[in-house]
Amino acid sequence: MRRVWDFIAPLMRWILLAIGVILVIYILVLILGIQPPKEFTIATGSEDGAYYAFAEQYKERFAEEGYTLNIRPTAGSHETIDLLNSGEVDTGFIQSTAYKDRDVSRLSTLASLYYEPLWMFHREGLPQAQERIPNLEGLRIGIGEVGSGTYSASISLLNAYDINEENSTIVIAPVSEAAELLKAGELDVMTLVAGASSSLVNELLTTPGIDILHFTRRKAYTSLLKDIFEVELAEGVIDLKQNIPSEDKQLLAATATLVANDELHPDLARLLLVIATEIHTPGGILEDAGEFPAPIYVGIPMNRDAELFMERGPTGLERVLPLWMASRLERIIFLLLPVALILYPLLRSAPSILAYFYRYRVKRRYQYLRDVEERYRSYDLDELNEAIRDLKSFQQDLHEKTLVPASRLDEYYELRMHTSLTLERLQAQKATLKAEAADQPTT
Repeated sequence: MRRVWDFIAPLMRWILLAIGVILVIYILVLILGIQPPKEFTIATGSEDGAYYAFAEQYKERFAEEGYTLNIRPTAGSHETIDLLNSGEVDTGFIQSTAYKDRDVSRLSTLASLYYEPLWMFHREGLPQAQERIPNLEGLRIGIGEVGSGTYSASISLLNAYDINEENSTIVIAPVSEAAELLKAGELDVMTLVAGASSSLVNELLTTPGIDILHFTRRKAYTSLLKDIFEVELAEGVIDLKQNIPSEDKQLLAATATLVANDELHPDLARLLLVIATEIHTPGGILEDAGEFPAPIYVGIPMNRDAELFMERGPTGLERVLPLWMASRLERIIFLLLPVALILYPLLRSAPSILAYFYRYRVKRRYQYLRDVEERYRSYDLDELNEAIRDLKSFQQDLHEKTLVPASRLDEYYELRMHTSLTLERLQAQKATLKAEAADQPTT
């Protein structure tokens, strides 16, 4: 047992260090090895809105990557925020200004995706609608349904001019219903916050007898409302042949943003950004190519990892490998890097460690030889015979069982030589004791 401990003792600190490295690896595997769920949910607005249409594109791309994306229609951005907070959905599209007066402490923005103008559609030839919002007082105005971004934006804008239910007919209804009422002549004006790619926006823009309000004091709006931006709808951009719109229209806009709660797995967030980049980078009639996705024009603070992704783009691995493979390889690299930093100094010092180890083994055997040499002169014949047997066994183990690298052969052969010399001394002492015993007179 003592020999075992003598063998282990000089390596104890390295053994403890190795155990520590193994524990670190195990903990990192537990932390980093958590795989993303294969199914998650995104919240959108109504099924006839741009959010839902984009969600369908996201769903197709996620299916290609082996994930199931469920789509949850909502009444609007406020409901989406509530669902995100409750954990019923993992991510969702919201208007950038819809977070006001809502609890967003568990939410973060992954990216802004495109401009969402505030469209104010009105019946053509309406005398009061002289392209100034104050002239809308007394009209029948559809403002969307409660909880939607359209509703909150409309209320804020109309309240700025004291247009309310007391002096106007305010119709609270889904925008699809409001559009039908407008086309039927039962509404004078309707508001809609949506991207230019929205099917409802395009339907209303191309409907005869319906036009959009031109914001004449847009500079004042953008100065007073810091999260509202000015965009231009160019003449003829919707339909060149029919010249829709018939002139440049200056619009006010927020942005559509992709928001997630704090339970969304980082791999899913990254994949969302990769897919969002594919879908939204080409831009649209209001956005320049490459302008979106972006970490700008957001109300809810950006997710830090998403912000870095927006700044640096996909990693080198993601450009050449499927995302699932790139993600796992990055995990492995991240896992091995700290281990390599720990092992590097150990590997550099490996030769000196091995040298110390062999020196220790040699030193321990020399200690044994020294003990034998110091005591053998006091042995009687029986003790001397036992010491010789032990030393021969030691010599045999040294010859047959001791492995020594070539760089340490000189020390090994010196030890064998000294062992042989010590054995010769013991045998010479044995011969002397025998001779002395023979010379003793018998009684």
